[in-house]
Amino acid sequence: MQKHYTCCFTGHRPQKLPFGFDEQDERCIKLKKQLKAEIETLITQKQVTHFITGMALGVDLICAEIVKELKEKYPYITLEFHL
Repeated sequence: MQKHYTCCFTGHRPQKLPFGFDEQDERCIKLKKQLKAEIETLITQKQVTHFITGMALGVDLICAEIVKELKEKYPYITLEFHL
């Protein structure tokens, strides 16, 4: 029986990020790329299939968007959110 794991996201709000709300800033683009690579590694190498986020502006929402995008490639992953 294969184990499956859960990952929870929490992080800084835009006001605390060096690029603020500017998602076109190269630092934001780099952060998103790094987060996507790490989340994909969790899926493919660490058997993480369930993700949880509080959906706050900033890192929480960025990660939720990435998981939603990756769900097209890995349809078995799930995203749980709490408002």
